Amino acid sequence: MRVGASLLLPLLATAVLSAEPGLAPAVPEAPVPSPGDRGYMLTVVEGERIEEIPLSYIGVQRDLVGPGHHVHLVKLEGPVAERVGVAAGMSGSPVYFDGKLLGALAYRFGALPRDPVGGVTPLADMLGAERVAARQSGKGDPRVATIATPIQVAGLANEVREWLEPQLARLGFVTISGGGRDPDKTPSDALRPGAPVGVELVRGDLSVVATGTVTHVDGPNVYAFGHPFLGGGSVELPMVSAAVVHTLADLAGSVKLSRSGNEVGAIVEDRLTAIVGRTGHHVRMIPLEVHIEGGDYGQQTLRFEVARNANLTPLLAAVSLANSLAANLGHAEETTMISAGTIRLAGLPPVPFELAAASGNGLDPAVGTAVRLQQILNSLWDNPFTQVELEGIELAVRVSPEVRRYSVERLHYDRGPLRPGQSFAVECRLRSYRGEALTRRFELRLPRELPPGDHLFLAVGPPDHIDDVRGRALARRFRTAADVQAMSGVLADLRSTHRLIALVYHDAPGIVSRGVAYADLPPSARRLLGSEEAAQRQATLRVSDLVEQELELDGPIDGGVVVRLQIDPERSPEEEGRSTR
Repeated sequence: MRVGASLLLPLLATAVLSAEPGLAPAVPEAPVPSPGDRGYMLTVVEGERIEEIPLSYIGVQRDLVGPGHHVHLVKLEGPVAERVGVAAGMSGSPVYFDGKLLGALAYRFGALPRDPVGGVTPLADMLGAERVAARQSGKGDPRVATIATPIQVAGLANEVREWLEPQLARLGFVTISGGGRDPDKTPSDALRPGAPVGVELVRGDLSVVATGTVTHVDGPNVYAFGHPFLGGGSVELPMVSAAVVHTLADLAGSVKLSRSGNEVGAIVEDRLTAIVGRTGHHVRMIPLEVHIEGGDYGQQTLRFEVARNANLTPLLAAVSLANSLAANLGHAEETTMISAGTIRLAGLPPVPFELAAASGNGLDPAVGTAVRLQQILNSLWDNPFTQVELEGIELAVRVSPEVRRYSVERLHYDRGPLRPGQSFAVECRLRSYRGEALTRRFELRLPRELPPGDHLFLAVGPPDHIDDVRGRALARRFRTAADVQAMSGVLADLRSTHRLIALVYHDAPGIVSRGVAYADLPPSARRLLGSEEAAQRQATLRVSDLVEQELELDGPIDGGVVVRLQIDPERSPEEEGRSTR
């Protein structure tokens, strides 16, 4: 019998893919169920016992998650299904008909469905996961969603949970307090179809683990979930064994409560149709060290390891920091936190940073400190030039059990004639959180080379106010940076709001180019920079710094004042003498 080309080519392609090492294995023979056929699903409901959950076949929803990616519909039956329905953590539970593996339970239908109907990702799609997209683009049917992935966070403080939970929910996760790592009670060899599997995100003085279910094991390769975890494509995340403590029945959405065990490998693919793990494979995590001292808290050092992932690392580092400050110290409602740290990057200079936060502005200071760290890490990770490699983060936090916050009210300075080279005193009046006034004094010296009658400006306030005065120079530098090193340099120049800065400046045309500010430029230099640099790497600048001085306070500052100064229009005898020599 002659075989047509349209049939022969797919057969040859399947043979090559099956034989070539490192690619998807041959697909086992799949069942072809008909509506009404009865099968079963394997999953753990409680403890370590894998149970058979009866189900019936409904039909196929074609192209449900993308062109060519169909989903089988099944209805769960029996007492477990009646009690918990399609529960978070069931993703990946293998579904069988006639003793053959159809695929993984991966999707749920409806917001509050009256029947426990689930969608099954075909096994063939899972085994070919590395050849498909990382995730589905755009918004799909709101009544169809991947089964939520529970993330167990052990020892999570309430205020941190309130901040974390909505961020994880937007990524398709359900935040569950408790769980933790307990290798002694969690078998390390439990990666078999129907058994739970964990993706470890944080370990050390905080445990954060996402859990789902194993669908299929082929040698060292472990296929699970039947849908993306985050859709990161090729990834490296620690894979751990897990055990189900209990499946909580809840009309708002049942969920498996789990604990994690030993590291048994790594998740290496995070794709539209599955996550793929590899046993025996080890990945490096990012070390994070937080040293805390001050007040009645003494000293404490907390250590974590955070998973490397563009979507999660900044958030995971931030939640580790926030929970360190909120849970382990039990800080009072009135608290001030001053932090200084370093982000170490492979092949780049370290990025120093400092943060200040205090109670009384609507955001818990522990969370406020963590949010700033998250923003800095997001800026590095989202850069358009190259993928940064974080080698570690160290942070020292000084805690005071009281609110120390200040607002700039007004300035006082000698309003007599100012001359080039002259020193003059500036007193800044601030109002504290409880209403007490205090004064801080600057001694400023004007440059000698100033023309008579020149108009200057004096600005006093925290760094964000001074940056506003400069025309958001830091944001312009960051936006025009030519490489990641220039971007990290801008981040290193950020200063905390507990610093009070006095700046004397004048209006002068300049330009920000490739992350560097050039102020007070002559027209020829501006034209030269403009001709050499692409427009997207430029921004205009109209402020030239003359004198800058800063003082450090013990809490964050807000507000700011700008006043106008004028150089004496008459030359002094000394200036006249210098000009005639």
